[in-house]
Amino acid sequence: MLLFAITAMKWTLLLIFTVLTLNCVGQDTQIPTNTQTNKAEYSEVVSLSGVDKAELYTRALNWVKDFYPNPNGTIKSQESPNSIAGKSRFTIKQTDKKGRTIGQSYVNYHFKFDFKEGKYKYTIHKIGWQQPSYFDVSKWEKTNSPGYQAETYPVYVKQTLEYFNALIKSFEQAISSLGAKESDDW
Repeated sequence: MLLFAITAMKWTLLLIFTVLTLNCVGQDTQIPTNTQTNKAEYSEVVSLSGVDKAELYTRALNWVKDFYPNPNGTIKSQESPNSIAGKSRFTIKQTDKKGRTIGQSYVNYHFKFDFKEGKYKYTIHKIGWQQPSYFDVSKWEKTNSPGYQAETYPVYVKQTLEYFNALIKSFEQAISSLGAKESDDW
């Protein structure tokens, strides 16, 4: 009887571990959506104690200038030291049967960075596949939709997730870094 209980406990633990693992893996492969609009959106408030909003604004502005090839064309509004807003895009690609990577289209998006004393908020929204009409990228994950393209859409989702994860990681590293201070010893 004891052997049966131990075996049952092992299977139960294995089942729990499997469910938790699958749940964690699934979260990394979904484009986040706004619960109110059901549209693709990345948004987070991050505390950074001891840093005033003017410094956060400066760090974010420097990041925009480094990250985007055309920062003047990317930034659409600036309210120093309260916020920076802009829009940009990136190319999604497909690999053909011969192994060549071909640019397919663009994913357009808007971003906004808001600053308060000791914290900032980033919002990346209006993430859409460039089409004649607005096509929210979260639709790429709706496998039961008419017109779903099983060979193409998962590749686009992967590229979109990789792009935004790299963008957010780069932004968070830049804004949380102390920055090099100029030396008084020259």
